[in-house]
Amino acid sequence: MKKQLGIKNDKGDWNTNGSPRRIIHFDKEKLCLLAQVFDGSNNIKDAKLSAIQLREELDILRTFNNVKTTLSSIDEKFMIMEMWHETNSQKSGDIIRNIHFAHNGFDRIYSGPHIGVGNPLFKSSRRICKLNSDYDNIDLLNVDFNYSQRINYSPAKKHNEYMKLIAENSWSGKVINDYRIVARKMLNLGGERTLIAAIIPPKTSHINGLLGFDFKDENDLVLAEAMFSSLPFDYFVRTLNKGNLQPNVVAKLPYVTSKYNSALCLRALMLNCLSEEYSQLWERLYKKEYNENKWAKEDKRLSDLKFSNLKSCLTFETSCRTDFERRQILVEIDVLTSMALGMTLQQLQTIYKIQFPVLQSYEDDTWYDQNGRIAFTNNRSMTGVGFTRKDFEVIKNEKNGEFILEIEDDTVVDGPVKRTIRYKAPFTKCNREKDYEEVWHNFEERFANI
Repeated sequence: MKKQLGIKNDKGDWNTNGSPRRIIHFDKEKLCLLAQVFDGSNNIKDAKLSAIQLREELDILRTFNNVKTTLSSIDEKFMIMEMWHETNSQKSGDIIRNIHFAHNGFDRIYSGPHIGVGNPLFKSSRRICKLNSDYDNIDLLNVDFNYSQRINYSPAKKHNEYMKLIAENSWSGKVINDYRIVARKMLNLGGERTLIAAIIPPKTSHINGLLGFDFKDENDLVLAEAMFSSLPFDYFVRTLNKGNLQPNVVAKLPYVTSKYNSALCLRALMLNCLSEEYSQLWERLYKKEYNENKWAKEDKRLSDLKFSNLKSCLTFETSCRTDFERRQILVEIDVLTSMALGMTLQQLQTIYKIQFPVLQSYEDDTWYDQNGRIAFTNNRSMTGVGFTRKDFEVIKNEKNGEFILEIEDDTVVDGPVKRTIRYKAPFTKCNREKDYEEVWHNFEERFANI
């Protein structure tokens, strides 16, 4: 039987299997590769050992190294910011702890747990929010188009004084005039995902649990967000073996333009444009060619009408809101980013198998109903989503029928409200490796003559 060579084995324990593929002899060429990839240096003395597990990963790093343009290459059109320091900005009287639903964008200051991968509406603060666990997942199917989540901070100064404290860029004045990317600063190297980023709307700001990125060109912004949401970029950050997302880490990220740009940007927009606050971004970047897109996987929960019905104006239906759709969009972003970087299907699958054991364990025990909702998941970041394990085991093997879950939702302004969620059997899991293969071949054929 072929040995499993990932960080963890099928039981979730640390994998101690020996293999010749785990033995890497570092000569001058390999040390120079590490120095080039992670430090932009040709001096082998600058080489730092990264968190690689197999020989094959060196070829993957060579692929990254072949991309000569990084975010630092466009630094005149790109700005990194910390914004409010969670402790010091309270002491100085710039922001104040205030758990509330914001009255407007200026009143909204995001914290790290509020965002997920490609999702600015991932979680809402609870009424009493003291711990990282005091946040609830937002049901994107049951929020209004003008929704924003409950947050933890407000400006403490009058508006004019507050605005004087906001950093400026060289193209639009105050950075909060722009749509920006924010990414969680703390990097969970052993978690489901390490690089977690989303687009936030103008007027809003964030504490230093998030690192912000402002772009002069919104096309660059959305393309960067697509790639930030991909597994290859997550892998790159993970192998740097850093505990925090610092500007020098971001500067090393590849910035690659390719024939896949339009498809990547569309998918990033469909993930992030979840409320009317994103209308201007969508309307400025919408292209008629977006309507020609199709899903790269055959499944009745994925209708190509999602693309053909897109309009130049943003509506509630524009974005992907079901769990199944959003997962599929992320899989397609993984493949498109890999293709843009010049990686192979096998290298993408290797990244997934070797470096993302927690994501694998979640994929293996997340079940979707026929409406695209998660009916059960062991994902610890989605506590409270779907049925409990005990209740799901009762219905897990049902071939048809509707099953009702009564919940109390306190993520909305007029909450808590009681909701009835209806799940339709049968319930199925997804296989990411097989999906990568199907999506890869689909895109390979689709882009062959472009």
